Formats: sequence, C-alpha cells, structure tokens
Amino acid sequence: MRRRVLIALLFLFGSACSSGTWAEAPTLEDEAGEIGIDQELGSAIDDFVGSRDGGVVVLLDRDGSRYLFAVGTANAAGDLLETDQPFRVGSIAKTFVATIVLQMVDEGSVDLDQPLGSYLPESPVGADVTVRQLLGHDSGIANYTEQSAFGSRLMAQPEEAVRPEETIRFVADRDLGTPGQFSYSNTNYILLGQLIEAVDGTDLNSALAERITELLGLDNTYFATADRPGNDDLALGWSDGFIQGDAATSYVAMETAAWAAGSLVSTAEDLADFLDALFDEKLISIDRIGEMTFTGTDGYGLGLFTAALGPAGAGYAHNGSIPGYHSTMGVVPRTGDKLVILTNNDRLVADVLAAELVAIW
Repeated sequence: MRRRVLIALLFLFGSACSSGTWAEAPTLEDEAGEIGIDQELGSAIDDFVGSRDGGVVVLLDRDGSRYLFAVGTANAAGDLLETDQPFRVGSIAKTFVATIVLQMVDEGSVDLDQPLGSYLPESPVGADVTVRQLLGHDSGIANYTEQSAFGSRLMAQPEEAVRPEETIRFVADRDLGTPGQFSYSNTNYILLGQLIEAVDGTDLNSALAERITELLGLDNTYFATADRPGNDDLALGWSDGFIQGDAATSYVAMETAAWAAGSLVSTAEDLADFLDALFDEKLISIDRIGEMTFTGTDGYGLGLFTAALGPAGAGYAHNGSIPGYHSTMGVVPRTGDKLVILTNNDRLVADVLAAELVAIW
C-alpha cells in the first residue's frame, strides 16, 4: 500500500471514558538519531494501518499550533488520503445536534425540562420524556439500531432512503426503559432532529448551515440525507461484507437511517474549528456550555463525554462509528488542545490505536 505523511504528527489520546495524554512528534526534517521514542510511536501508527485498506487522518492542535497527519488510501482506486478529506464521522453528529438544541434553549424557544410532546405532539415515541433526557441518553427509549427489523430493512432495500418517521417506527412498540438511567440510544437524537426541524420550521441541513457551518465557514460539514447525499470527494470506506472502498455499493439507506444520530460528514479541520467556536462561546452561552459538560456519574453530558486527556487537564469528547468509518474528536477547554482522528476502515478503530500509543508512552 502506498502511503504519504503530509506532516509528521503522533498523538496519544484516551477514548471518551478513559485517560490518555498527547505528544507531538518531530517533523520530517528531524534526524533519525534525534527522534527517540517518537520514532517508536510513528512505527506504531504505521503498523496500525499496516497492509489494510483505507487509512487515517489525524489533527492535533496543541500549544497554539496545529498539526495534520495522513496515512493510507481514500478509495479502492488507491488515491492517497488528503488531510482535508471529508469522512463520515458517525455519532460526532450528536455534538452538533446538541449544540443546535442548546442554541434554541438560549433563544427561549426550547426548554430542556419540557417533554418532547410540547414540540412534537404527534410523536409516537417519547412524548413524555424531556428534552434533557433525550440529549443525555437517559430517556429510556429503545435504540433503533439494535432492532432486528431495522437491520433487515437496510439489507432488503439498501438503495432506498429511510426517513426519520420510518426509523422511529422500529421502536414504537418497545416498552420504555427507566427514565433517568443512562442508556445510549440513537433514537434519542433522531427525535431531537425532528424537534429541530419543528421548532426552526426548516430541514436539518438548513438549520445546521444557518446556525453553525455558514457562521464558522465549515464548508465540508453537512448531514448526508435523502435530499443531500454524500459528495463525490468523500473518503470511501471499507467494511467487511458491505463496502470495499468504492462507490458502487449504495450507502443511501445507511446514511439516511443514521440522519441526526450519525449521518454527519466533516473534515478534521472543520471539527477542530467547531470545537474552538463551541468553547469560545461563539455558538452557545456559558450557561449552556455548563449544562452540556455536566456529565455526572455516567460520564455523558448533553452531547459530550468526559475525556481524561492527560496533563493538559479535563476534557470532553465524542466519537463515532458507522459502517466503514471510525472517528473521535476531543478538546481540553482550559488550554484549547484538540485532537481529531478519522478512519475509513471500520477495522481501524481510533481507540485501539490510542491504547497502543499510550502503552508505548
């Protein structure tokens, strides 16, 4: 497999619920004799991709300097990954959705402690749970991606879009779990996407553009939906038995079913810029940031996990997984240090690489 290192960057990062630390590697101009342990870390990253298809893009923002690193291929044709390549980033979408909902709280159009039925009176699921419970995954609503009927639908009609209303029906007959008890459920964020559209009177991508991406100049960030499918410049993914780095296999059912819970497309730099703006109070107020980052005993706030990011201090993160892709982003608000990892092979799990590098360090 051909590889290219655009800028030598190595990193250490704990997953959303574990600890880690960050380290910057020397640039390519360093002499081999001066590299030391960083050379070992570099070998670990190269070994992580190994002979497997796809690859990884990493961004590290540390001490005011931003570094980018890319290894591997973007598709079955062998095109090399670029550091500005758009990826499907899965559940990182939830941090964006949570931010939009909290903007509405700041504006007074949404109350975190009002039931969903106040905004979606005809919803067949979750009418009595609060917006806060949806955001924090303690609504008790079943996860649609764990339903066998959902998997059957994707396999039977992979080229047909799955609308949010159809997604909700996969859990409409399921009993509600214990409200107030943390249980990660993608259904929560499908309902929040519907709430956003109802309150703003527009579609999800228009709300995203008006409230976040156009404001910040995030030109490569959008939800892949029935009305806005993934662009041709996407890094194509690899997933056993599903996709093999080419555009021949339809992703329509998968991306539309993920919708507000996980259909976001973005780049490493867009995600880093988003984190900058979020914690610089350019998107929501300091009070809403406080609620977003109050993670309690479960380690999950409103769209963010707690992340122990080493000596830089307490941080927050979200990762994502969707067939063919794994991703993670994290930030230390006190210092502004940030890390983004994007892979386009779901066997290249960012948390696994992080654990290997932490062990070396």
